[in-house]
Amino acid sequence: RYYDRTVTLSGKTSATLTFCADESKGYAKDKKTNKINKTPVTKNSYVLYNTRLDKSSEGVWQTSQIISARGAAQCQP
Repeated sequence: RYYDRTVTLSGKTSATLTFCADESKGYAKDKKTNKINKTPVTKNSYVLYNTRLDKSSEGVWQTSQIISARGAAQCQP
């Protein structure tokens, strides 16, 4: 689940997008054994993403940089 999205334009061809992600229901599954490995829910289950977007010459917005921070205070429930 993604929430608290904020977009800030920086001119006509670049922008920043920040958002939080709730990864508390994410898990890994072993393909050979079909065993599901659930991770306990902690503050690190909530991640802040900060991305830079650039507009291509065709007018398509593309992510050019992304930084994430697990356990960010602003993403905690």
